[in-house]
Formats: sequence, C-alpha cells, structure tokens
Amino acid sequence: MRSRRLISLILFVSFIFLSYSGLMLFLSPQGRVAYWSNWAMLGLTKDQYSAVHMVFMAMFLTVGIWHTVLNWKPIVHYLRNRAKKVRVFNPESTAALVLCLLFFVGSLTGIPPFRQFLDANEAIKAHWERESGSPPWGHAEESRLDRFCLRMADFERIERQREVTIDCSEAVTALEEAGIIVEDQSQRLVDIAVANSTTPKAIAEVVVSVAHLGDMIEPQAGQVEEFARPYSGMGRITMREYAERYDADLDRILSLLAERGIQLDPDGRLREEADRLGMDPGQIFDLLNERSQGPGRGRLP
Repeated sequence: MRSRRLISLILFVSFIFLSYSGLMLFLSPQGRVAYWSNWAMLGLTKDQYSAVHMVFMAMFLTVGIWHTVLNWKPIVHYLRNRAKKVRVFNPESTAALVLCLLFFVGSLTGIPPFRQFLDANEAIKAHWERESGSPPWGHAEESRLDRFCLRMADFERIERQREVTIDCSEAVTALEEAGIIVEDQSQRLVDIAVANSTTPKAIAEVVVSVAHLGDMIEPQAGQVEEFARPYSGMGRITMREYAERYDADLDRILSLLAERGIQLDPDGRLREEADRLGMDPGQIFDLLNERSQGPGRGRLP
C-alpha cells in the first residue's frame, strides 16, 4: 500500500466530511433551540454533527501533519526562487499568508464580506428560533419535571403579570392523557421527551395548559416598572421584538433613551447594542424604568 496515496485519499474524504458537518452546523439553530425542539437535519442532531466535525477535524489535523512530512520536499520547492534559494516570503507564499490573515482578521472585525456571511448565520439561527421557539430559560430541558412546574409558574407569573400556579400532579395527568408516559416527577424533561419520541417543547406546552391564572399582580411601592424585563433571553431580542412581545410603544422607548443620550438601533440585538454602549442589557431597562417611577403604576406623564 502506497502511503502517499493513502494519506491523500484520507485527506480528501475527511475534507468532505468536515465540509458537510460544518455546513450543517452553519445551518443549525442555537444550541438552546436545538435541544428544546429536538432539532435534526438529514437524520442527525446538532450534537451529532458537532461530534462528527470534531472527530474529523482531529483526523484532518493528524493526517495533514503526516501529509506535510511526506511532501516536505515539494513544499520547500515552492519556496525556492529562480536562483534555487529558499525564500519564505516569495510572491506565492506572501499571497497565501495575506489571504489567510485577511480571513482571520475579517472574521474578528466583521469587515465586508465577512460581516454579511456571519449575519447570514445569525439570520438562519433567528429563523429557527422563530419557527421552533426557545426555552424559557437556559437548559430548561435539563430540569426535573417537578422543578420545571414550579419555575414555569414563576416564568408565567412574570410574563403575564398575574398570579399563576401549576400543580405538577395535574401536569402529569395531562401528559398521560396526551399519550406521554411519565415514570415520576423527578424525571428530566429531556429524558421524558426521548422516552416518548417527542420534544421538551411539547411537554412544556402540556404543562402550561394546566396553569391556573389568578389575580393581576399589583405593583408594590418602589418596585413599579413600566417596561417589564424579559424573564430570559434579554440579550437575544431586539428592541422592536421586545415592543411587539410586551405591547410597548417602540417610538416612546427610543425617545426616552434618546433623552439620555442613547441612540439605540431597534433592530440590533440588545446584547450587541449594550456592548456598543458600554453597558449590559439590564442597564437599558434600568434607565427606562428610572424615568417610569411615580404615582399609580409609575407611568411617565
């Protein structure tokens, strides 16, 4: 068996697998969305594509070093000039180095067209989040069912601004009526989902369906906030999405911030906008609600 031929073929095949898994990861949703909706494409999950990508990266790196050793003489030949002297910086090697540095710097600085490429990736992930939804908090699928019911009640209470209770026993009954078998309330959502060939998102929807809504929550003195903070994912949404979700006046929000000397892009993610302003997303809501304090429900005049 010829080692050069074997190494070249391994490099070629691993390049195909690396490219394929890399493309699938580019097209995949954020991890939290993938786990919540049990996302898969062409039969493989995001974790499986990540595993394939990492394993073939290791293979490509190992075999690439071997390939370099076997082809060291041709590589050195590429660095020789017409006088047969080795020059590290000849026109070809310089062009290769500059091109690679351009891609490296472009990916960090976001200069065109790299910014557009990365924006396309963000747009794809945002599409999946709109289509599949996202968990109410990070790694919610890892929660035990009983704890998920309690925390989900807190989530709904904050989102709806009214008292909410969720009886986990009722949730189990509703799940069983929906054909989802639950061994006990200590099971994690992800384990229940896998055992029943469904998704954590579907289980959460059944849990929320048994929620009991109570009275509206009356704000206490000193705790009035006109602009409610998202329970989770504050940095991921744009201010326009926030205004739509919480029925807030976007122009009013932008005007209030402008009075504080803050120009906010309504279509920029709050985390990125806050970073640009040297703040964190929570401070943006602090500024808005600082102007909202007052009698009654704290509305600005």
